[in-house]
Amino acid sequence: METEQLLKSFRKKPLFEAAGLPNHLDYGQHDIARIIPHRSPLLFVDRLVGLDWENGLLAAKRTVSPDDPVFSGHFPDYPVYPGNFTVESIGQAGLCLHYFVVNKRADIGADARPVQLRATKIAGALFIEPIRPGDTVTFLVKKLSFDGYFASIIGQALVNGTVSVVTIGEVMLLED
Repeated sequence: METEQLLKSFRKKPLFEAAGLPNHLDYGQHDIARIIPHRSPLLFVDRLVGLDWENGLLAAKRTVSPDDPVFSGHFPDYPVYPGNFTVESIGQAGLCLHYFVVNKRADIGADARPVQLRATKIAGALFIEPIRPGDTVTFLVKKLSFDGYFASIIGQALVNGTVSVVTIGEVMLLED
């Protein structure tokens, strides 16, 4: 399916129901930092909550702090979480999904280490509803492809079940 068509088809409905995922997770930022290279203040996923590694699906959460300094400039009279940070958040959830899919498991192994990568493409993004201070955001990500070198996902950010952002992105995975 063409990128624009795929994005539009998921601008109103969730990619999947997080509650229906077969593996319920409770991994926080300490665990997440074991499998992706991001760190505070740019680690934008608080918790991994659900997984179906066989079908390439993951659900994650983040509560956007009202005290986040980004709101003082974006925008002072109408604070909105930046769209590029939301796209980055979705990408980070996608990297977490990649760990589970590649390792064919629902747990984080003792030998886990952050994946080395370079972002290569944002194929598209639709910004539908604002994310505001204090919102709890659910990220839904779905694997689209992985050829051993490039990985792509479609993902959404939802607030109270309503799609705020949908995006498709790609990364290049680097060898050690």
